[in-house]
Amino acid sequence: MKKTAICLAAALAFAMAASAHAADITILVNGEKIQTDTPAVIEGGRTLVPLRAISDALGCDVSWDGENQGITVTDGESLFFTWIGRDHAFKTSVTEIEKTSILDVPPVIMSSRTMVPVRAVSEIFGATVNWDGASSTVSIDYAKKNVEAGLAEMFLTYEQELNKKYDAYKGYADHSGNLVNAEIQLENGGVITLELYPDIAPVTVANFVKLANEHFYDGLIFHRVIKNFMIQGGGFDASLNQKQADTIKGEFVVNGSFNLIPHERGAISMARAAQSNDSASSQFFIVHDDSAFLNGQYAAFGRVTGGMEYVDAIAAQETHSVELAQTRMDDVPVENQVIKTVVIK
Repeated sequence: MKKTAICLAAALAFAMAASAHAADITILVNGEKIQTDTPAVIEGGRTLVPLRAISDALGCDVSWDGENQGITVTDGESLFFTWIGRDHAFKTSVTEIEKTSILDVPPVIMSSRTMVPVRAVSEIFGATVNWDGASSTVSIDYAKKNVEAGLAEMFLTYEQELNKKYDAYKGYADHSGNLVNAEIQLENGGVITLELYPDIAPVTVANFVKLANEHFYDGLIFHRVIKNFMIQGGGFDASLNQKQADTIKGEFVVNGSFNLIPHERGAISMARAAQSNDSASSQFFIVHDDSAFLNGQYAAFGRVTGGMEYVDAIAAQETHSVELAQTRMDDVPVENQVIKTVVIK
């Protein structure tokens, strides 16, 4: 559940005809020409315009972090973050990475103005952008916002934290960087492959790796299965005897960790007790269908890269409720779904 306003920051990009001269280019937003004290320029076949001019024309708010050369733009609903000289830009909410854009030409500073490419306006904020080569005109159609001045500045901490973890989230977006690869090998022969993100959720990944290397998960089951939500395992054996492990810090936003991995289909995350943020131990779940309501409140730490069909097969299992000595377990598969082992590659 989101507890503060949604944040965003934006990079803007638009491919122009290579023969167009910057002085000839007109930029219209909802039919009105943008007036700037610094004209558009063409770099690498992309037209760059002053950030504040395009932001003002769209009714968005913008802030500048001089120390990190970071840019935050908000339309009041989302955040977009980008930095001078960096080619990855991130659209986020308070609790998740919503979209990553790769800019052919990163933002630059020219004549003391922050210049950004123009087409990402449509990609980031939902505007429609058209180019008329005959008149060298960019036309942007957009439901203009009226964002209160100073809103973007309120999210300076987010820009600073994302700046610190730029390489980590770039690696997350590109499936590159510092990754841990793992396999959940099932007793029925199925294999679910994972990539884990130690730079985003270091405590969680280290705990999972430690338990896997100790063969903690061998013979345990997926004991809670809810189709179109998630499959949960790693805590009980086939007789529903619980196996105990040490608890760890919960690495998610409401617990003070800058973990914006979304709980979308295929994400792997840690289960915990509802009443305690730091109660996760060994049990994990794999998201079967997008579950944004978990974002910021549970520690996602990786995603499935192969074998999602086995997740689907487990999610499709018939389930029932089981009465135990002191409790009742719901959503237990009738036929045991056994983890043979978890292997760290």
